[in-house]
Amino acid sequence: MDFRINPENEDLLERAKIYAKEILAPRAEKIDQDGIFPRENFNDLAKEGFTSLTLPKDLGGRDLYEDTATYSMVLYELSKGCTNTAMLFHMHSSISHVITYLGTDEQKRRYGEIIRSGKIIASYASENTSSLHGVWRMETKAIRDGDVYRINGRKYFCSMAGEADYYVLWVQLEEEEDLTKSLGLLIAPSDNPGFKIDQEWNSFAMRGTMSHSMIYDDVKIPVEDLVGRGGDPIRPDVLPKFGFGYSAVYLGAGGGAFDWVVNYAQNRKLMPDNVPIASYPAIQRQIGEMKIALEGAILMLQRAGWMINAHGADKAYGAINEAKYVCAEASAFITEKAIKVAGGPGLFRHNPLQRFHREARAGLIMPPNTEKCLELTAKTVLEGSANMLGS
Repeated sequence: MDFRINPENEDLLERAKIYAKEILAPRAEKIDQDGIFPRENFNDLAKEGFTSLTLPKDLGGRDLYEDTATYSMVLYELSKGCTNTAMLFHMHSSISHVITYLGTDEQKRRYGEIIRSGKIIASYASENTSSLHGVWRMETKAIRDGDVYRINGRKYFCSMAGEADYYVLWVQLEEEEDLTKSLGLLIAPSDNPGFKIDQEWNSFAMRGTMSHSMIYDDVKIPVEDLVGRGGDPIRPDVLPKFGFGYSAVYLGAGGGAFDWVVNYAQNRKLMPDNVPIASYPAIQRQIGEMKIALEGAILMLQRAGWMINAHGADKAYGAINEAKYVCAEASAFITEKAIKVAGGPGLFRHNPLQRFHREARAGLIMPPNTEKCLELTAKTVLEGSANMLGS
């Protein structure tokens, strides 16, 4: 297995580290406390060309989605600065790739220009009946009426609702309930009058994602804004990569907590010893546990990325679920232990550990949740494969 970063993209990883430390981290606490969208962060990332990195090279991007090693580590480093921003960046980058991967030449040109201009693309799939915790169903339907589709339904956890410039709707096309034939993607500007925010996002973690619930009330979208064909969004070379990126983002919360608490332990002194607490064996043991958990999760993440590149996302589906499980559990473990190492100051709002811990806990339930990851991993062992629709 080759986990080396593509030399052509090494600059992106170094830039991500700088942005995370100098731009994202100073804003992260306000984003969390106030529950606000990281608009400034997106503007800065767009100015640096980051929001178009997953576009193909012939459309002005860097085709970064195909370089899984670099892409995952860019997400990891950005998340160490602000997990909210990294998650939204991944969602935008993923659906940008899907549009230019499945779209027509005209769609690729049109939306490639839109994405390069700094516009933000959001993607909405979650419904009461479509959670990856179980069998996937879709109640939001798109019925063709002449040269438009009419969409009615309701979506939950709509990240960037009211903030993104375009929404990509995951819908059932017509009355065909077999999603391998009917699941479609339709794109519309976010100012479409049929979009209505139904329930405000107010969570204990990932507060800046603005993941409101939304109602689609007779939304009309031109037929030419259907991306790909029915069933394309859940093709094995498309859907699994979303979960791969989630793993990197949530592990970044653990990585950020680890970096902070190591620095804290090296500088924190208690009387009467007047030596850094990092010199205490009990603290060293806990730092060792965190380091091993972090490195092990990074290796699982890189292994999944290598398998995607070497064998395709369909063959790597088991490894992707294993990575998601290990990264989410490791991050929750690291952030909890970091708070114990820091003691009382680990709970202070002006220190980032409490925020990293809450973000990491969200990773345990982000689809596929850890229990689902174990189930899917077992199925790949026992049956040779796992159905992405959960049936």
